[in-house]
Amino acid sequence: MFTLHPAASEALADTLGRIAHVAHRHPGAADRLLESLSAHAFDGGDTAVGVDALYTRFGLLEPRGRGLELLPALEQAGALAAAGHFPVQAARVCEALGRIAYQQGEYQLASEQWSRALDLAEVSGHLQAGVAARIGLGQIHYAHADWARGLRHMRDAAEQLALLNKHGDDSYLSAKLALNIGVGSFETGDLPAAERHFSHGLAAARRGGHRVFEAEAHWHLARAALARQRMDWAVADCRLALDIAARQGYPWLEAAASRTWTEIALARGDNAGAVRSTRHGLALAQRIQARAQARQAHLQLAQLLQAQGDAQGALEHLWQHLALQSEIERLSLPARATLAAPAAEDGGAPVTPEEQLLHLCGQRQRLAATPPMQARAELTTASARILGLARVVHWPVGAADGLRATAHPRYLDLLTRHGAPLALPDAALHPCHAELGQLDGAAQARIEVPLYDGAQLAGALWLVDARATRAWTRQELLIAAQLALLFEALT
Repeated sequence: MFTLHPAASEALADTLGRIAHVAHRHPGAADRLLESLSAHAFDGGDTAVGVDALYTRFGLLEPRGRGLELLPALEQAGALAAAGHFPVQAARVCEALGRIAYQQGEYQLASEQWSRALDLAEVSGHLQAGVAARIGLGQIHYAHADWARGLRHMRDAAEQLALLNKHGDDSYLSAKLALNIGVGSFETGDLPAAERHFSHGLAAARRGGHRVFEAEAHWHLARAALARQRMDWAVADCRLALDIAARQGYPWLEAAASRTWTEIALARGDNAGAVRSTRHGLALAQRIQARAQARQAHLQLAQLLQAQGDAQGALEHLWQHLALQSEIERLSLPARATLAAPAAEDGGAPVTPEEQLLHLCGQRQRLAATPPMQARAELTTASARILGLARVVHWPVGAADGLRATAHPRYLDLLTRHGAPLALPDAALHPCHAELGQLDGAAQARIEVPLYDGAQLAGALWLVDARATRAWTRQELLIAAQLALLFEALT
């Protein structure tokens, strides 16, 4: 378990701290306490406390392979957080849902949930949720063997974690991030950096008493030792990982370490031991519905049985490996096109959103020479077409029909502090929801971009969808930032 920064209330933070001490020795009792705390909070209409207790319970159960049990409760909690305008709690729910989807190999769904969590963390200025979401998005790239891009997400997370740790050591996220950076370093061939980060992760895990990350660190150190052909180190670390995982009940990690123990057994010439270890890992992966782990175990078993001359058994596992591979690939396909491109036009007119944006940027000089109202109308129409929007709204600062310090103080402060595009996947979760309720577009999902006159905040550009919710992509945020520059040029 880990400390929520901040919890819904100081009283809840104290209660969760006491339960965390119980969890170290009696996880079952801690689970019952958290279940009761969450249920009573929801029954009493205290959504924020209910969600935080549920998220803490998820953090207790997920390493033990039981996160999927909480899926219905998390989905309901997400709806309540949106209805109650709690963006931080909604971000936590999305982060948890992303972890469930990732374990099951549903990478597209995991990516959408973690992107949503990141958007909510950014708009609410919540560093802890933002770090967790960035780690998740990096893991998505790892899952597709895009190690360099995954490492960039991890390093972005490290920058945010450094800011978070100025207010106190978050040993949980420090351990998780160090281990993930180590994985990326290992897979890109930088073994010294990988070992250094695995050691940092082990230290942070021990500092905070996070046994799952302690076991994971030993597993990664065993892999690094194998790469160095140091069998004695590999055996010692892998045994530690398996021992902690088995005693504490961490099936995902025990399955992962079992694959490495298979490699150790093969290096020692113990083929029978390698088969036993792989079958054990497969059973664990199937129990917790970890598709990617099960796929790897089936392939490993196919290779082992083939080497033993059991062609029929090898073929059966190979087919199951291929079936899981196909299922994971299907689940990783985008649920929708990133941006809706219009039909191709005669004469080579721009088709994709990127081409349309490039064409629009080429019109900058002509727009500057056009009467301001006409130029703004043309730019508004083009922006709506490029991003598939319902409308585009410009809110100037200080105008009677715009943003005013007396009516929108928190929102103006948010724009000034953030200074970058804000993606609102759910209009109800805007931290300044009450202030903005009367403005056109306040009930719809949108991207909000601060507009500047030199260094001075001059207004905000709202790129408004027709729906109350929309999962904005990083690509759409980049396009929104470029469109804002074109609007600024007209002010």
